[in-house]
Amino acid sequence: MSFPGFPADTLRFFADLAVNNTRDWFEDNRNRYETSVREPAEAFIMSLGPLLATTYPAVSFDLRRNGAGSLMRLHRDVRFAKDKSPYKQNLGIIFPLQPGKKVEVPMFYFHIDPVQAFFYGGQHVFTPELLQRYRQALDDAKRGSAIPAILEKLAAQDLPLMEDPAYKRVPRGWPADHPRTELLRQAALGVGRNFSAEQLTQPDLVEQCRKSAVAMKPLLDWLQAL
Repeated sequence: MSFPGFPADTLRFFADLAVNNTRDWFEDNRNRYETSVREPAEAFIMSLGPLLATTYPAVSFDLRRNGAGSLMRLHRDVRFAKDKSPYKQNLGIIFPLQPGKKVEVPMFYFHIDPVQAFFYGGQHVFTPELLQRYRQALDDAKRGSAIPAILEKLAAQDLPLMEDPAYKRVPRGWPADHPRTELLRQAALGVGRNFSAEQLTQPDLVEQCRKSAVAMKPLLDWLQAL
């Protein structure tokens, strides 16, 4: 299943969905979703997944359509939400690097919405237990000093930090003048590369993501060691 690039209509589909987020509109455009979103997304998964596995043997990817596969569900869970819009307005593809809840483990994530597209590597959510281990690693002279250098090198390769600080101040129990103050304010850690609309249509999008994933390896190794 070769990846030909996402068609230009992928972005248009999500732009249209953003202003027509109803079940009736979606049913009228279901075939468009299949050809412009699902089919190229599945080709992307099956093209990039094996390439990621050459560097990350434990990576998971598959085409299950029940929400457990790499392609994230388009339908929103609106049971407890004020916003009752039935559909997400973006494409999300996830490649976990270890077992567990998808966003609570080191992973790669690919995203398209009407205004941005990016490839992300890192951990989007630290569980409370893992957050404590993360902070302890930052406090370690050797392990803690390694991560700023890793992030600086990745930023120089156009792979900047993509997670905003979760806390306004250093967490309680940690000195305000800690050498890694900014990182202690994080509750997630990941970097990413942005793509233009034109780049999304190119078959070498997969190769660009693979190269980014290889460059991210020091960060992913650091996270997986927590």
